[in-house]
Amino acid sequence: MSPVSRFLSLALLALVGCERGPAPGHAVVDFRHSREPGGTPVAAWKDDRLTAEELKQRLEEMSPALRERYQTLEQKREYVEGQARFELLVQEALARGLQNDPEVVASTKRALVSRLMRAQLDEARPPVSEAEVAAYYESHKEDYVRPEQVRLSHIFLAAPRTDAARGETARVKAAKVLAEAKALPPRDFTAFGRLARTHSEEPRTQPLDGDLRYRSLEELGRDFGPEVAEAARGLLASGPGALSGVVSTEAGLHVLQLTGHQTALNLKLEDMREQISNRLSQEKRTRAWTELLAGLERRSGFSVDAATLSRVHVDVSTPMRPASGPPPGTIPAPTPAAPPSSASVERP
Repeated sequence: MSPVSRFLSLALLALVGCERGPAPGHAVVDFRHSREPGGTPVAAWKDDRLTAEELKQRLEEMSPALRERYQTLEQKREYVEGQARFELLVQEALARGLQNDPEVVASTKRALVSRLMRAQLDEARPPVSEAEVAAYYESHKEDYVRPEQVRLSHIFLAAPRTDAARGETARVKAAKVLAEAKALPPRDFTAFGRLARTHSEEPRTQPLDGDLRYRSLEELGRDFGPEVAEAARGLLASGPGALSGVVSTEAGLHVLQLTGHQTALNLKLEDMREQISNRLSQEKRTRAWTELLAGLERRSGFSVDAATLSRVHVDVSTPMRPASGPPPGTIPAPTPAAPPSSASVERP
């Protein structure tokens, strides 16, 4: 009996005779091409075959254009011989014991983990109910329904209207600051931010280079005065980078630069149902994968000896050594979450 035959016979006997299965870290793998009985062989070799039924199926899985290459007997023979020769090479590799080669084992492990992920997550995709979709929409409604918003940076000089002397001093300084701002490149927001950090007297925004973040016009009017909201509205036609004049409010003077604009948004639940469902499904898949890993660790008695681990010295000064084998496997992440809606707001 050939080495390959002995290997396959032992594998089959192990499957039949060992009720408890292979020992931990060992597996019995059937590498035969045809593992089911039946069918009409179009090609055969020791302990294996390729059937007409499989060949027909493989050809039908090709595009019509590719099938044009296999119309004659010789063309079909070429395809069959290629398939058989591949399987003969597999048997030769097994005869040489290459199934235990570290590189083969590492590749097999990665393939097994990938297949496990598909079985655990893709083939058992968790359902998402209408109630879950509706609850997500309500809890994230600001991403789907919001008023028009603008983003400004400002330089503020405190000058209450009731203090005429202070107001006059502030107006002189504001005019100089505005002249400096106009001398900057229109979209050099960093340079305007430096001016704000140097000159602004607004304690909440001065450390942020004068950035007011995204706000609706109503919020601007409420927080900084209706004059600021009206000035912001006037900057929209010119686009980001546009500068206001000196804007006077009850509290003082502002020099404003428009840095962003978001139009109003009103997406209904019906508009977002499919996207939200996909997102929730992905979140469930991620949780399922995390729970599987935790369960495997728990059932296996996995533990880390922190004291021993701490004594493993990592010397960053030594040169890199040649690889002693394939790199260790890494845990794959579930497929990326669905991309966020183009409507959702990226909060800076």
